[in-house]
Amino acid sequence: MQTINKEESLAGKYKNIFIRSKNLIVSPKQEWLLIYQEKSDLNSILSSYNLPYIGALAFISFLSILTAHQGHSFELALKHGISQFSSFFFGLFICYFITYKIIPQFVLKPNGKNIKLLAFKLTAYSSIFLYLVKISTYLIPQIYYLQAIGIYVAYLVWKGTKNIGEFESKDLRVVFTIIVTTLLLFIPYVISYFLMRFTGISF
Repeated sequence: MQTINKEESLAGKYKNIFIRSKNLIVSPKQEWLLIYQEKSDLNSILSSYNLPYIGALAFISFLSILTAHQGHSFELALKHGISQFSSFFFGLFICYFITYKIIPQFVLKPNGKNIKLLAFKLTAYSSIFLYLVKISTYLIPQIYYLQAIGIYVAYLVWKGTKNIGEFESKDLRVVFTIIVTTLLLFIPYVISYFLMRFTGISF
């Protein structure tokens, strides 16, 4: 009975990931409303959505390097997978921390007292599209140009900012969106670059 419940729970978990990912792409405005209404915390969001994606991304990158590049050892592929996991995991928290710190500078009246949770929801769920693009380009290297679609993250952030509180002006909301989008797009890659330089990985 416990095994069946665990299987159902796991299936439900992946179903939720799929539904949330689809809704953020197809109907982000409505999905953000649901996200901010949910009673969740940082750990539940991280374990339910971000970690599964980051883990899958790291594993797929490991397999991609191992199978697609002749002459590269298991150790190099493993280092690359760990680098990808670390860059997106720590990158998420750096983006979250900076966003949390700058929200009071842009938002007059945050929706709710828990600004940390608002910041984490904004950065964690906006990152999902980045994970999907990165995984897709590892699975099908020929569509590497899809990484340019990462700019769609700006649209997700823009829609998400509407629900975090009252901005003094639309211009400030635009600036805030640009800052958060830039953090999400570039911090993981900066971390990955330095990790790969530090470990001596080059392709």
